[in-house]
Amino acid sequence: MTEALSPELADDRPLFIIGSVRSGTTLTRDLLRRVPNFICPEETHFFRWAEPFRTPHSLAPYRNSALLKRHREMDGVDEQFFQAILGQSRSKVELQRRYIAAFARAKGITGPYRWFDKTPQNIYGAALIAHQMPKARFLFIVRNPLNVAASMKLGRQVKVADLYGACNYWLEAAAIFETMRLAYRERVMCLRYEDLIADVPSAMAEVLDHIGLSVPPATYHSRDAHPERNLWLTAFSAEEAVEICQTCGAVAARFGYDLVADLTAAGRSVQVAG
Repeated sequence: MTEALSPELADDRPLFIIGSVRSGTTLTRDLLRRVPNFICPEETHFFRWAEPFRTPHSLAPYRNSALLKRHREMDGVDEQFFQAILGQSRSKVELQRRYIAAFARAKGITGPYRWFDKTPQNIYGAALIAHQMPKARFLFIVRNPLNVAASMKLGRQVKVADLYGACNYWLEAAAIFETMRLAYRERVMCLRYEDLIADVPSAMAEVLDHIGLSVPPATYHSRDAHPERNLWLTAFSAEEAVEICQTCGAVAARFGYDLVADLTAAGRSVQVAG
């Protein structure tokens, strides 16, 4: 069992899928899982929190979170074994790589593999990941903030009732990504959710080129595409939609979104201050 505790066993060229929650990171993960020997556990949240690792408050989420315990159960990683991994790790990077090695063993993977992590909130630790894992690459998934906020209001996976809280989930992720792109341009890729669902084969070809992987023919198909549901049309009043437009519109435009046009097309007049 000690072999799985070695952080060197996990490949050191990972991909981290990051962004705001409710932006399509789960769909992206599921598509990437089709790639042979490219593995990803459930969300780990190892870099989500800013507390320095092994300080008193830093370990509580890993020891006490019912959600993370459920994720480890889904991954096939025994809880007692995970606590041993946690105790041996000197840094978040060591914990991440030991966990990947344990996950691979739990899935019966004995040959070479590459791995990725899908925890959108790890964007809050992206600079630390980039510094401590110099071969890591990043895939930032961005989605129209109207639909991101609508998904949070409906709360099927993540519930954020406060309109500005939902906007800040999106805005903070966008701000961190834009800073990361300036510092690590070659290591960071942005993928719009709308472009992904419109043409899965083309979008995934770009992602795989970014990380230096190829896939067997017909791994992705045109039938993988599906239309955006635009939940914001029924989730928000006209006033709420305008507020999101005013709060997020300028930043959204830098990612190719025209929120004023979206509202206008839906018959909702809007005037953006400034």
